[in-house]
Amino acid sequence: MSYNRNNNRRRHWEDRRGGRGRRNQSQRNLPESTRPCHLTVVVRDGEHPDRAIKRFLKKTKKLRIVEEYKNRQYFEKPSVKKRRAKLKRAETIRKASRQDK
Repeated sequence: MSYNRNNNRRRHWEDRRGGRGRRNQSQRNLPESTRPCHLTVVVRDGEHPDRAIKRFLKKTKKLRIVEEYKNRQYFEKPSVKKRRAKLKRAETIRKASRQDK
């Protein structure tokens, strides 16, 4: 029965501590990105709130935050990423050559 005694002691210590790995619960919901995305929009004096929302949406599109979130929802193989990038490059080259003529 000695194995049970140690197990109970460990459980009691984890309960007192708040469980394993739950010290920073608020930080667990933050996006894990390689680059920081500190996006702030300050409403100017006399500015309509809809205009500030429009500026916020423009900034998110420019930083591609929503697009990155959608891409990270599911795992994608590196070969698929390369293939999509190759097709995108070919498409931009084709569009650029069409505009030149």
